[in-house]
Amino acid sequence: MRVDKFQGIFTALVTPFNSEGEVNRNSLREVIRFQIEKGVNGLFVCGTAGEGPLMSVKQRKIVAETVIGEVSNRVTVIIHVGTTNTNEAVELAKHAEDIAADAVGVVSPYYYKPDLDGLFNHYRIISESVEIPVFVYNIPQMTGFNLTPRIVAKICELPNVIGIKESSNNLIQIREIIETAPKKIVVINGSDNLTFAAFMVGADGLISGTANVDPELFVELYKAYKSGDYSRALKIQETRKSLREFPIHCFI
Repeated sequence: MRVDKFQGIFTALVTPFNSEGEVNRNSLREVIRFQIEKGVNGLFVCGTAGEGPLMSVKQRKIVAETVIGEVSNRVTVIIHVGTTNTNEAVELAKHAEDIAADAVGVVSPYYYKPDLDGLFNHYRIISESVEIPVFVYNIPQMTGFNLTPRIVAKICELPNVIGIKESSNNLIQIREIIETAPKKIVVINGSDNLTFAAFMVGADGLISGTANVDPELFVELYKAYKSGDYSRALKIQETRKSLREFPIHCFI
């Protein structure tokens, strides 16, 4: 497996809908083309920004199929398949593998919160149902449950769990996850405001909702960081602050 496929800037892709509340596939294709033209490294599909938890399984499959078809192997695609229950997550993970997604992301169950054994088994069952890489997705402000570095380390013992989308807004936690993982894992920061800082403490990438609006900003920040031009990267990070004052729907 090429770990570098999961490095860099990933857009947490929005999902366009029509007036009847169904997925607008033509608009979705336009959004994807825009993102690829602007140089992002990948797409994170049906996550929080993409409203995956609000969609039916059928709608999520439509989005996944549309994205994979339009991308046509030009960038890396991670399909978020997390739901409140294991069986639906397995169904969506198998579908993602069948349509040739690069990986799946799985948020911890929300509303009904399992104990630690149940949580581990949730991830075990999903990861064993597919052969493609699996990313844990930690977003405690939405799930009401924080996946601590100790919990993440346990889940990452599963063979094809290769990393985490870490959206806790906690730099110390990002670093502890890297240091305590039982193997080399991919850590993708999910907090736009910590982009530069997260890279500096060892994150491999960013999954950004704001990148739907201005992907170039984050692409340039990543390039500056990779080239060692930290002063420029920090300056670009400061520019990001002006964007967060505006809701994303004002731009799309």
